[in-house]
Amino acid sequence: AGIGRTGCFIALSNGKKQLDNEHIIDIVRILCELRRDRGGMIQTNDQYQFIYQALSEYTRTLQLSS
Repeated sequence: AGIGRTGCFIALSNGKKQLDNEHIIDIVRILCELRRDRGGMIQTNDQYQFIYQALSEYTRTLQLSS
């Protein structure tokens, strides 16, 4: 119980770190790595969309502040 929500949190954290370090976000790579480590992470389409939208918004706010 909660593995999908936990996966969302970890994916967002990893996405932010990836953007800071590599200046890109590869959501598919992040999700594949999470699922390789623990199957079942990010269980629904809504969770995937939330991650995509949240990281897109984060990227947009960074662009506006620079």
